[in-house]
Amino acid sequence: MTLDRNPELNRGDECPILDVERIRRLGLTALVIDDNRSIVRVVAALLEEHGFKVLTAYDGVEGLEKATTEHPDLVILDVMMPKLDGYAVACLLQEDPDTAGIPIVMLTVKGRVDDPELDEEQLEERIGERIKGFDAGALDFVSKPIKARTLLRRVDSVLWWDLPFEGPPGC
Repeated sequence: MTLDRNPELNRGDECPILDVERIRRLGLTALVIDDNRSIVRVVAALLEEHGFKVLTAYDGVEGLEKATTEHPDLVILDVMMPKLDGYAVACLLQEDPDTAGIPIVMLTVKGRVDDPELDEEQLEERIGERIKGFDAGALDFVSKPIKARTLLRRVDSVLWWDLPFEGPPGC
């Protein structure tokens, strides 16, 4: 698994991707659900570095249980998992009034649509997978292998979608 870990991610002249202070001040919690323990560890560490309290689950059933009991502020959800796949988990979360508003970012190996090697049929299939995810309740996708910068940008885009803008200081 690849995770693009750029040490200059939130340094330099450009604005930070996530407002870590705001995340900490609000005490935001993320739930990472994936059957690949390495991915869970790496994504959890990245989110913790950026101020989140992180919960983890290793299959759809465990993830659904944690989401309904812990009410995280964000769910990072793998598509292909044992017991319940990501689509089913997302649908069940959206059907429950207590969890319906939780932003979901799906992780997928099937979702990359910018691969120049894809033929028309493969591209159509992958677009169909994304549509299925959006229909299930996902707000965005991150393709595997995961790039830290991409994941953080997607998290930022879904995290504040219904809150007033508070840009990071100095931006």
